[in-house]
Amino acid sequence: MSRFAVIKGKFHRVFIDDELKSLRRFLRRGNYSSIIILTDSNTERLCLPKLVELCKLKDYHSLSIQSGEENKTLSSAEKLWEQILPLADRKSVLINLGGGVITDIGGFTASVFKRGIDFIHVPTTLLAMVDASIGGKTGIDFANHKNQLGTFAQPKAVFISTGWLNSLPKEQILSAHAEIAKQAILGGLNEWKNFVLNFDNAEFIEEQISGAVKFKLKITDKDLYEEGQRKQLNLGHTVGHALESFCLLKKKPIPHGIAVAAGMICELYLSEKIFKPADNVFSEQLDFLKCNFPKVEFKEKDIDDVISFISSDKKNIKGKIKPVLLKRIGKPYWEKEVTIDLIRESLNYYRQL
Repeated sequence: MSRFAVIKGKFHRVFIDDELKSLRRFLRRGNYSSIIILTDSNTERLCLPKLVELCKLKDYHSLSIQSGEENKTLSSAEKLWEQILPLADRKSVLINLGGGVITDIGGFTASVFKRGIDFIHVPTTLLAMVDASIGGKTGIDFANHKNQLGTFAQPKAVFISTGWLNSLPKEQILSAHAEIAKQAILGGLNEWKNFVLNFDNAEFIEEQISGAVKFKLKITDKDLYEEGQRKQLNLGHTVGHALESFCLLKKKPIPHGIAVAAGMICELYLSEKIFKPADNVFSEQLDFLKCNFPKVEFKEKDIDDVISFISSDKKNIKGKIKPVLLKRIGKPYWEKEVTIDLIRESLNYYRQL
């Protein structure tokens, strides 16, 4: 049976619509001067023909970049602007058809072109559906650092079709589950138990997507610019982004969610060391993350490079490193400065697992 649901946020709506009829209506009513579709080399082949068919598009332009985080760069954005320039005006719309790389760079490209044109996300990976396409962050990597350039800019709408997931590699599904696990840890024990119960249950996928979208919108609608409670969504990302950047530097990229899972293990370790909660309070979450997500490999001599990325994290203020910590499940805290020595200890703990 075809799925359809609408989730209303403060800034835009999210349509879960397997047949994308809502996108077809949206484009017709938008009366755009031109429609431009951005894909990567995978979604150009696997998804673009289906999108064109479902939305009955006849007059559109398509642009594509190579797939992979290593292509989410200023150079790629510049090439896109050069291609868009003769095609678009302020009444044009950019449709970002792809995973997190495409929603990130596509949102960034649209948000600064002619001081901003409309853009729409059509996420094709589970990770993009539950995280990257939601919340209004855009970004590109710069100087080997994750998301150093970007804007806060909201899509006009997000259109999710679970049909795209049928051709998705298992590794990418697993990567998305790290972000869903993060939300479950932040949500509390009941949310965590529900996540574990339905982990890797394909029949529960729509509920997972819907729940994740609602959870993120509830937070980002209240704190768009990450001045307060939105910071909790960075659980696992201080260490995770550093590991992701390190692997990019070594030309051995890893999926974002796998890096976040590693980051959560380190940051749960830090939480235990700093807050000293009751014995084994995070043991279930740590065991789950260790058992279900592949380990990110690095050597002891690499730790200085990883810490260098942490030290230049965009979330740091006045040089202070404040990862998201947990006092207990469902009780995040993001105002505690953590020393380099303790971060090094957490990385050694992870490395020796």
